[in-house]
Amino acid sequence: MVSTEDLVRLASMAGYDRMLAMDAVARANGVTAADVQRALDAHLGGAQPSDGTSTPPPFATVPDVPAPPSAAENLDLSEYRYGYDPTTDAKTRRSQVSQAIRCPTCGAALGIPDVRPIKVTCPACAATHTFTD
Repeated sequence: MVSTEDLVRLASMAGYDRMLAMDAVARANGVTAADVQRALDAHLGGAQPSDGTSTPPPFATVPDVPAPPSAAENLDLSEYRYGYDPTTDAKTRRSQVSQAIRCPTCGAALGIPDVRPIKVTCPACAATHTFTD
């Protein structure tokens, strides 16, 4: 199903380059990327290709992502630099920032004023949250 030349070339690659090349080999040979991964594993391990009962390739798995911090987590405002926008409007907004918290969706740091309730749209993930405390 996959030529020895392709397997040797794939064995010399690593990471994302290998994944892209495996996908190209799979399309060229009319097989799935999992079949190419099994053939490559067999080539690297010296075993015969399996019949399709092995695990899927590592790039198909979803890594364990830790949950983002809670919205109530207050951060030290001095840790963050946010002076990248030199406009007068941005300077006014920065002067109102008195608290830094984390976005409940993605965990990005958000600088907000003391006004409550406040509706904030996260610039990193575009999620909208209302903070009341």
